[in-house]
Amino acid sequence: MSRSRFIAGLAGLAVLAMGGSAIAAVGPSITSLKASQSGKSVVVKISTAYFTIDSKDVGKSPKAGKGHEHFALDGGKYDYPKYSGANGKLAKQLGVQGMYSPSVNNQVTYTGLPKGKHTIVVHLVKNNHSNYANKTATRKLTFTVR
Repeated sequence: MSRSRFIAGLAGLAVLAMGGSAIAAVGPSITSLKASQSGKSVVVKISTAYFTIDSKDVGKSPKAGKGHEHFALDGGKYDYPKYSGANGKLAKQLGVQGMYSPSVNNQVTYTGLPKGKHTIVVHLVKNNHSNYANKTATRKLTFTVR
């Protein structure tokens, strides 16, 4: 178990013991963010805690601890159908291409990226696309395409 997940779990238990909600105290969290390259594809995956993907309610009213994810590669430069495939197509439909690629499955696959360093920023967001305010709901990772 990772240190951050252990600490988040302890905080949640303390809040529950006091009669509160762990989601309210800790908030949705990204517990890991990884990028792996295979050929010309880079798969960016996250793991979460205190968060449930709510794919049927994307764009609707917020529900505590539920929502989806926004992946932004190099400030959105590669968040188009050409690079992020189905996620980029969804971004285009939502009018957010070039800003982020929405996801409802904890990952985005990017293809055709140029060699060099790239930075991915992932936000856990509410159903209405607004970011969760707690710091652990956003993670950033720099990786190199070879």
